[in-house]
Amino acid sequence: MFGMGFMEIFLVLIVAIIALGPEKLPDAAIEIAKFFKKFKRGIDEAKSTLDQELNISNMKQEADSLKSSITQIQNNATQFSSTITSDLNDLTALDLDDEKKDDESEQLKQKVAKLKAQKQLDDQIVTDKKEDKNMEIV
Repeated sequence: MFGMGFMEIFLVLIVAIIALGPEKLPDAAIEIAKFFKKFKRGIDEAKSTLDQELNISNMKQEADSLKSSITQIQNNATQFSSTITSDLNDLTALDLDDEKKDDESEQLKQKVAKLKAQKQLDDQIVTDKKEDKNMEIV
């Protein structure tokens, strides 16, 4: 114990008996045991606090990465929305003859349908990311 052999421990006990006397020795031993118990409890509390702090730090990093992902998706959705608006404006501004107008209108309708499907997919991704972030925080 503490790098001490049997003889060193025995010598410390003899000095303790002489210094404290047989009446005070049991009380001193109890106080020493209480001190070591409090010391050990303090070390354990410090370890648990440190573990909690490290866990909170990791959670903050994950939340920041999710936030940046959501921001990127929102930017993509905004860009997509402006593209749809531009395409819809082009669709209404067409002034072509009937045959050409029908062909281009059909192509634009297909393009708008694709863009709407992509927007729904992006909105679903944003919703999923927000739900993941809320679940991580909870």
